[in-house]
Amino acid sequence: MKMIKKIAFTASILLFVLAQIFSFYVIYVSHREKIKLLSEKEGKYFSDALQKCFLDLRSINQEAAAKDYVIIYYFRRNMMQNTAIYKGTEELYNNSPYEFDINHTDWSEYQYPAACRTEKIGGRYLLVLYQSEELGRYHTETDENEMYYFYYVLDITSVYEESFSLIVRELMVSLLFSAGMAALLVYLIKKITKPLQAVNETQRQLIGSLSHELKTPLTAMKGYSETLLGVKLSEEQKERALLYINRESGRLSRLSEKMMELTRLYEPECSIMLTEVSVEDLFDAVRESVGHRLSEKNLTLVQEGEYRGKTKKMDVDLMTSFLINLINNSIMASAEGGRIYMGADENSLWVRDEGCGIPPEEVEKVRKAFYRVDKSRSRKSGNMGLGLSLCEQIAAVHHGSMEIVSKAGEGTKISLIFFTKH
Repeated sequence: MKMIKKIAFTASILLFVLAQIFSFYVIYVSHREKIKLLSEKEGKYFSDALQKCFLDLRSINQEAAAKDYVIIYYFRRNMMQNTAIYKGTEELYNNSPYEFDINHTDWSEYQYPAACRTEKIGGRYLLVLYQSEELGRYHTETDENEMYYFYYVLDITSVYEESFSLIVRELMVSLLFSAGMAALLVYLIKKITKPLQAVNETQRQLIGSLSHELKTPLTAMKGYSETLLGVKLSEEQKERALLYINRESGRLSRLSEKMMELTRLYEPECSIMLTEVSVEDLFDAVRESVGHRLSEKNLTLVQEGEYRGKTKKMDVDLMTSFLINLINNSIMASAEGGRIYMGADENSLWVRDEGCGIPPEEVEKVRKAFYRVDKSRSRKSGNMGLGLSLCEQIAAVHHGSMEIVSKAGEGTKISLIFFTKH
């Protein structure tokens, strides 16, 4: 889960950065385009006003010398607010709050309809349009005309403020978008990786369950082999021990194959081949499998219920494992010399004991894989806490459910309740 969150967080950060780069680019291009359009529009306005001013000047008398006061008069009459006229570096007229620097003006770059530049003065953003023209004395003896400079300043602070406001809004939208994308990515990644997590968990269950299932028959086989090696037995006893080892080795072989398919037990669509099995034969096989462990604690296995002559549809190897797991748990929970009961009726199979029981708050937890009520005792016995988890899955694939009834200090009864009649 932590890795999923890290992936989603990294991806959302990357998306956020890419979104911001794209947004800033769009805002920057839009900002520049606005200034360009504004400079073209106002430049045309400025240029047209200057042309009208020049025409008025020339119309009075082209042969006469145009005095500065005459030029100023026509300039004031034709030009808009926030304009200025300079004769060289001398300011003749300025109706704007802005001081123009002739030396700062770059006359080399001329843009139609008027050259312009942007400046920031006193916290305000200004668009300055400018143009130069030779006016004054026309066709004089020296044939030298004075150079006049015309300026027009436009406050474009609002364009910058709008761009900044847009950037803030874009950031907020992008943050919300990134948060939404992160949540969506977490959901999608979890959905995509859920099957992989399920496979990983199933593999973990498989390995643990296999170890768990191998332990009981191997212990019994080891016990029989040690008896054969160290104790003088009758031919009948030897044959019985060898038959048990042969039968259990066969069951382990089949069980290992079953365990290779155990992954299916954790899938909702899992199905198994069910065959009619004699409950008495099943109980006899289970009794013989756990006999060695029962004798170690001087425990008695009592069969009860209406099982004689009954058959049930089941997978015999999985159901044997189901009952052995329950009996092994009862063995660990029971005191020496006690009794364990294995029974069946029309709709259920069960194992019960008179052992220490399970605390009420632990009853549902014991169904979970690797969960152990008494961790110290389980550790000593080698119990990994897989038995009941496996049993519940076996019950599920047999179209049933596992029911646990327990009282601390009095014992536990665990039943497989079949949903369909067997």
